[in-house]
Amino acid sequence: MADKKGKKSSPPPKKVSGLSIKQRVRLILLILVLFAAGVVWILHYFQIISVQDIMVKLGLADRPATRSDLEVHIIDVGQGDCILVASQGQIMLIDSGERDESNAVEAYLLRHGIHHIDRLIATHPHSDHIGEMAEIIYTFDVDSFMMPRIPDDYVPTTKCYENMLKAVDVRNVSVMSPEDTSFKLGCCDVQIFTSGVEDSENLNNYSLIVKVVHDKNSFLFTGDCENEEEKTLLDKGVDLKAKVLKAAHHGSSTSSSADFLDVVDPEYAVISCGKANDYGHPHKETVRRISKYARNTYITSRDGSVVFISDGEGLTVECERDKN
Repeated sequence: MADKKGKKSSPPPKKVSGLSIKQRVRLILLILVLFAAGVVWILHYFQIISVQDIMVKLGLADRPATRSDLEVHIIDVGQGDCILVASQGQIMLIDSGERDESNAVEAYLLRHGIHHIDRLIATHPHSDHIGEMAEIIYTFDVDSFMMPRIPDDYVPTTKCYENMLKAVDVRNVSVMSPEDTSFKLGCCDVQIFTSGVEDSENLNNYSLIVKVVHDKNSFLFTGDCENEEEKTLLDKGVDLKAKVLKAAHHGSSTSSSADFLDVVDPEYAVISCGKANDYGHPHKETVRRISKYARNTYITSRDGSVVFISDGEGLTVECERDKN
């Protein structure tokens, strides 16, 4: 059709078919990912290099340990804590879990050839951490014992607490002063940090904090430390950075604050808690918060006992459920 001046009107512009810029970028990234995955598979299939070695070279995983110079066992004791640290024949046990008629912790230690404990630590006097202490002290030769200083007004009168103190006395166990200190355990350096909380009815906030350093691998065990104690530790400026974090208070929302995690900056985290416990541990928001830092988070109610094996540089992780 011609216009008034006799000229033909231009045809409407053709729609350009194809992908948008954003879609093209996504497609390119997908192709690159598939290509990289294909290269990794070929290298692994023809045994040129393993997937594990590739992850290590990319800094996405630790080299597996070639020697067990240090073993750290976060023992599954249900809704409680119990940690075994073993290095070159020397043993430290942190907490004991609840009182257990089957003496599962003692059986675990004996199964690993342990008859002597160099350092026994009670992070704080709650039954899910000291319930089995008396039985352990009577069963094993214990060199030294340490627990936090609690203000007189808040000293517990529970049976398990009294039984623990009696066992320490009867067995003539040396008692370490509850203050910041350090010592050697095998080839490791151990640091104890005491709480800066001075007047609180919440015994969780008197938890002793234990840090174990083995060359490039480090571990932080936090008892039931809650946000109030975390703040005092940050204010003290103690060295909390660690590759492996035993998350405090069974993954409760009252612990593992963002400020605390910023300083610890863990690559691995372990939450010790019981299945279908009455407290809802671990709390979902805490697991999410920890997962922003740790690339691997283990939960004993799901994974069973978790064992870390260190040679000072490499680190191997074994979970009880994986073996069964």
